[in-house]
Amino acid sequence: MGSFQLEDFAAGWIGGAASVIVGHPLDTVKTRLQAGVGYRNTLSCIRTVYRRESVFGFFKGMSFPLASIAVYNSVVFGVFSNTQRFLSQHRCQEPEASPPRTLSDLLLASIVAGVVSVGVGGPVDLIKIRLQLQTQPFRDGGEHRVTPVFPHLCM
Repeated sequence: MGSFQLEDFAAGWIGGAASVIVGHPLDTVKTRLQAGVGYRNTLSCIRTVYRRESVFGFFKGMSFPLASIAVYNSVVFGVFSNTQRFLSQHRCQEPEASPPRTLSDLLLASIVAGVVSVGVGGPVDLIKIRLQLQTQPFRDGGEHRVTPVFPHLCM
């Protein structure tokens, strides 16, 4: 059996997709509250989004996070477990033996997965937040407009 296993990537993909489907509506409410545009509290935000955009308003912009977070979690799960497996197998001299996992293996695998996580997760979160806020109207001279996701591309 080789050191590299795809099951860890599949588990990360399934876990990532499930977390987005369950958590995206709450994340949308949180993001809109943090934008600070006309909501008194959480319940007010939920009511306003539901009235203006129906239940689908809570899932706006979910396609990008669904695809990217699944890939993101898949990469982080896979990098962590494969790094940990690589370290423990190269420390153990017997190929048939089940190599023990040490705290140092866990620490180094976590550091590698964390570095990958930051590199992949930062741009993903930036785009996700912009997509969640693109339906936020802002007042400019009394008219309501939709804020573009990438304003520099609209020029």
